[in-house]
Amino acid sequence: MAEKNSGKLSIHTENIFPIIKKWLYSEHDIFLRELISNSVDAMSKRKAIDNNLEEDLKIEIKVNKKKKTIQVIDYGIGMTASEIKKYINQIAFSGAEDFVEKFKDKQSTIIGHFGLGFYSSFMVAKKVTIDSLSYKKGTKATFWECEGETDYTALDGKRKTVGTTVTIHLNKDSEQYLEDSKIKELIEKYSNFMPFPIYINKEKELANQTEALWLRKPKDVTEDEYKEFYKQLFHDYNDPLFWIHLNVDFPFNLKGILYFPKIKNQIELNTGKVKLFCNNVFVADDLKGIIPEFLLLLKGGIDIPDIPLNVSRSFLQQDQQVKKISKFIIKKVSDSLKDIFKSDRKKYEGFWEDINQFIKYGVLTDEKFADSMKDQLIFKTTDDDYVTIEEYKTRNKSDDKPQKVYYAQSEDTQVSYLKLMKEQGIGVIYSNSVLDNHIFQNLEMKNNDVTFVRIDSEINENLIDKKGEKKTENSSKIEMIFNNALNENIEASFSKDDYAAFLKKHPKAATVLTPFITTQDDNTKIKPYDISYSVKGELGEEAFNEIVQKAFIEIKTETKHLKSKDIPAMIVFNEFMRRFQEMNMLNQPDNGMDMLKNHTLIVNPENKTIKKILQLSEKGETDKVKFLTKYIHDLAMLEQKRFSGKELHTFIENANKVLEMIK
Repeated sequence: MAEKNSGKLSIHTENIFPIIKKWLYSEHDIFLRELISNSVDAMSKRKAIDNNLEEDLKIEIKVNKKKKTIQVIDYGIGMTASEIKKYINQIAFSGAEDFVEKFKDKQSTIIGHFGLGFYSSFMVAKKVTIDSLSYKKGTKATFWECEGETDYTALDGKRKTVGTTVTIHLNKDSEQYLEDSKIKELIEKYSNFMPFPIYINKEKELANQTEALWLRKPKDVTEDEYKEFYKQLFHDYNDPLFWIHLNVDFPFNLKGILYFPKIKNQIELNTGKVKLFCNNVFVADDLKGIIPEFLLLLKGGIDIPDIPLNVSRSFLQQDQQVKKISKFIIKKVSDSLKDIFKSDRKKYEGFWEDINQFIKYGVLTDEKFADSMKDQLIFKTTDDDYVTIEEYKTRNKSDDKPQKVYYAQSEDTQVSYLKLMKEQGIGVIYSNSVLDNHIFQNLEMKNNDVTFVRIDSEINENLIDKKGEKKTENSSKIEMIFNNALNENIEASFSKDDYAAFLKKHPKAATVLTPFITTQDDNTKIKPYDISYSVKGELGEEAFNEIVQKAFIEIKTETKHLKSKDIPAMIVFNEFMRRFQEMNMLNQPDNGMDMLKNHTLIVNPENKTIKKILQLSEKGETDKVKFLTKYIHDLAMLEQKRFSGKELHTFIENANKVLEMIK
């Protein structure tokens, strides 16, 4: 009969165990990672001891739903009864530490702290047993059993081959681990790159990949291998755009591959897509706050052998070595991008639309990356090529200080403006990223000799016919017609004292304004655009402008003689108000504010339709004039925004009315 021993575990409470115990209860899934790591450790030791070993070293995981057990079986060095006593019963010691002392030259493959990691199994188990046979000659199998308390039982074991079998008797709260799919999921997440094959329930198909590609030197990896590794790791059937292979031994040890996937035209941080490993064992995939946020747009794996497996986020965030590695990765990424830009500009431009969000986000959030990449920011132009800002300035020389860089939202918006600019040979870049307003502001702050102007923020002087620049009586009449139609309910409000001061300055107003005045309490109210053109002439331009200044006007009208007579009117928005609105919408998309209600309508007196409206006004066809002026404003607005369903319905109804008018 086998000799039976029992006793109490020697837990060194003054050592590391209480810290690990506190951590263990937060991540139950890691129990399998720890046991597999222990098995890999044991087999790495056996391989180191016997280089001529012919036996296939592997890990087998057997799930028994009936017994509610999980077995992790390895063919490593095994343990004697005395080793179990040392490494299991006295859990503050590490099985790896003594071994590494003897085999220092191979220590990078020794990843486990057997006693420490082994106890993670008690997070999911009501009982755990060990059956182990040591590789040492003359030893016999030994068995160990514990039910999660400090009491244990030791007997002779039944193991016939060298290695260790750990059997977990699952508790009621952990029976989800009896599903093969769950075990496969945990292996893929935590132990995918273990150097030995892992099999589940005698399946012939491997449950892990066995090799992390970043362990090889870049020159030894083919393009197809990089792509295949990416697809396996991220279950993505699309090829990555390109990748950066990290392989550093000094001043720190770092290996990894960062892949550049196609990034959509919005910021979507790929939480969990940049994974942190330690000697091929998964450590974490939520690296926010550990590596720069913009790098989370990428996908890949980073292996840092010098960090502990069981580590907290706060430790990683504060660790100086991790901070140095983070800075190195930023430099490596920027250097790689710059190399492509300089050596193969066409390739860089080819994937720009897919990675510009990443680069722009990095420029905005990381100062060192911004300094490195500012000259590699490129923009597509109306000439269907790409330019840097310096190249744009050279191509579009100007005496303006700061020099204006004109941009449009896309090829499909601000079409009239783009046509005018192109006809006059003025270069325009496209701004199709949600980050561009921030990029423009960032570049303007760092570079005082450039300013970014959207083409609908002003009418460039090169678009104006200088011959018609002098304001005529017809120009004033046109402005009055449009202001009357678009601002018919606008009121100017004077306090009692203000109106008295106004009348003292403009005595005629007391008589000519009488039909247009209403009073409320001590306030005098005037609708400036109800004032007829003849009364306005009698009142005088200065007095009329003072009335207008007392009113809040959303739509202002100006006349400018455009070189193109085909365009009746164009809308311009204040550049900085529009930028502020777009930035605000990016941060608070549902705030309901519309600061672009305040804009200026530029009316072209040389256009035939505008001349026709002027003739209709002189004939006294007020309703028709008002309808056409509003329709022209809607036409101009159509280039600026997407109409709502209601707005589009009204616009189509009005378009049909216009067609009826020309029958």
